[in-house]
Amino acid sequence: MGFLYPNRSEKYSKKIGIKHWIRVWILIIIIGLLTWYGRFYKPKPHLTRLNDFAVWVVPHKNGLSALVALPNDGNDSNDIKTGLRIWISPLDSLLAFEQRSAVRYRGKNILVVGDSLGERLKSDMFSTLDSNGNFYWLGPFGKELMGEDAFAELKFFDGKPQDYLFDLIYEGHKIRFFGSQTALDSATEEPLSVGVLMFNSENETEPPFKNSSRIQSLIWKGKSEKGADSSRIALNYSNAMALISFNKKRGLSAKRINLKDWSPEF
Repeated sequence: MGFLYPNRSEKYSKKIGIKHWIRVWILIIIIGLLTWYGRFYKPKPHLTRLNDFAVWVVPHKNGLSALVALPNDGNDSNDIKTGLRIWISPLDSLLAFEQRSAVRYRGKNILVVGDSLGERLKSDMFSTLDSNGNFYWLGPFGKELMGEDAFAELKFFDGKPQDYLFDLIYEGHKIRFFGSQTALDSATEEPLSVGVLMFNSENETEPPFKNSSRIQSLIWKGKSEKGADSSRIALNYSNAMALISFNKKRGLSAKRINLKDWSPEF
């Protein structure tokens, strides 16, 4: 704080004017610039092809949508890290989501799990592919696309594409995406690191698996209870988002974060 205070010695007591006020104005300008940067400045989007494992879960009009980004080390000569992106129950517009987040993955391949694919969504997906990239619908899930680090399995009930279970296993952790209430009711209880309800739950007041010790974290579009377990992550407002990530020290973790100015109509 000495930057703001004038020299109090008798020699300089009458000369505090201009130097002191220059210091004050410099500080005011710095504070103004930092405020502007934090509130109004929008940095240019940063596209990435080299990334670690991450799953982004965001609410939309029909429930939840999830983007899985498998790790990519930029080395096409091995099958360890492929950079495959998997969209589960995708939004109507992927670019609308990108414009409001820092998530701008690009790469060779993209795969979609869901029951519909509109023209706008197709256009958005093609724009995120490399020139020699490929688009896949409901598979395949072999190591040519998944690499050797991750394993995935897709199961339908009664042949309906909306009634699905999608399992993703990474570093020994199982993440399960439930496509509908039918899929949830049909699934047997088993150990899960994270379960994600991709649909609007029939009962929004109490999360499924509330007292289950066989599931570590649940992400759903329901209501948060007072005093509820923090591992039950409710994305119950439009700006809510969840991030599932992996760290060698912490292992797999799931947390709720904020997505600024998001519209769930997408």
